Amino acid sequence: MHRVESVLRGGIGTLTHAQQLSDTMIVPNLDQDITFFYDPATKQLRSRFSRYAAALELFDVFYNDYINAQTELLTQLRNERQKR
Repeated sequence: MHRVESVLRGGIGTLTHAQQLSDTMIVPNLDQDITFFYDPATKQLRSRFSRYAAALELFDVFYNDYINAQTELLTQLRNERQKR
């Protein structure tokens, strides 16, 4: 149970961080041309937005950790139930 709580707390921090980046970097610039976000010569995300992309990649880590923690907890609960 503690692992699930720990993973959730970390995940909430990750989600909050991504939301803050979105609110400060993406939303205020939605009316900009796509070249504001991407360099047309390289077709790559501009470096100032790399933190946002990195934050989004952390979602995969969080979701995988959360699924693993939930699976472990479910296995533990099933094992406890079978002992009774």
